[in-house]
Amino acid sequence: MNRIIIPLMLFLISMCPGAGYAGKLTVSDPLDSPAMPVRVPARCVLLDIAQAGARLVAVGERGLIIISDDRGGSWRQVNVPTRVSLTCVKFLTSTSGWAVGHSGIVLQTEDGGGTWTRRLDGITAAKLALEAVKAGTAPAGPDDKEAKKRLEAARLLVEDGPDKPFLDLYFENAQTGFVVGAYGLIFRTGDGGKTWQPWMDHIENAKGSHLYAIRAVGNHLYISGEQGLFLRSTDHGQNFTKIKAPYGGTFFTMAALRSDVIVLAGLRGNLFRTEDRGKSFTQVQVPVPVSLSASTVLPDGTLILANQAGYLLASRDGGQTFNLLDVPAMPPVAAMTAPGDGATLVTVGVGGVISVRLPGAAPKARSGGAQ
Repeated sequence: MNRIIIPLMLFLISMCPGAGYAGKLTVSDPLDSPAMPVRVPARCVLLDIAQAGARLVAVGERGLIIISDDRGGSWRQVNVPTRVSLTCVKFLTSTSGWAVGHSGIVLQTEDGGGTWTRRLDGITAAKLALEAVKAGTAPAGPDDKEAKKRLEAARLLVEDGPDKPFLDLYFENAQTGFVVGAYGLIFRTGDGGKTWQPWMDHIENAKGSHLYAIRAVGNHLYISGEQGLFLRSTDHGQNFTKIKAPYGGTFFTMAALRSDVIVLAGLRGNLFRTEDRGKSFTQVQVPVPVSLSASTVLPDGTLILANQAGYLLASRDGGQTFNLLDVPAMPPVAAMTAPGDGATLVTVGVGGVISVRLPGAAPKARSGGAQ
């Protein structure tokens, strides 16, 4: 995976800073090993956070999943059936949620994040991809050059083993959803995760570019990725076609403000806005030209962006202009959400959980509370 370009936080898969493991370290396959308990989980490297009703659920390194029932004031670790790092978590309802991560892992919860069940992994995903390619190329015959190329790529996926991460996910409803990730991997389920179908043949991504974000905007689905990749589906994800983006670098995050308004953000602070489904783009200047890694929309419509220098930027005009928020400096932020009335922003990243009272509410930032 030496060519993958992922935000800084995804590389920091190390021991929790200042926390320490509560148990004895053993050598075992992390994909099949349960996450180990840590003493202060809210100080570990965390890579995403989501709201499950009134509950907050955060995921991170080495299979860590923690939950808070007091808007981030205190956190507790839950049991997870894998030790691979988790990169994304999302909830469809207050109880039904999904998490994805390294080694092609896909986890599901039906109790608000208290317990998790494995629904897919990189070993199974690679086998499914190879079976699909074999079936799809059989009519072309053994001498077809394109068929040979696709078969070789699928076989390499199996030989590589579960070394490729999923980076984002989207579920339209309880049955239909997508997971996307490195090297153009995308899988679809139509039965709530019981079975999965490789979906690489349904997207325009000949180079196998990494897929970082998938969002629903109005009635359409969009995927953003590396090397300026921007895809749109107008048929509920059956097919994704490429839209020419105005920038050839990576888009790490994508925000949907309202129907047809999309903000793409990525490397070196490059930020673009479209309000006509990608027909045209406007470049938006930001105060600090540092890679943008996370985004969230507050209840009042304010768009918040975070960059890898630990700065927070806010737009209150639909992404047309941005200003730095006057909050204490933080370590790089991987993800954030605003529970309750949106006065407090709960962030996760290299520094673990950090809750920030937004300007106008209180001036002080504090880190994750009592365990």
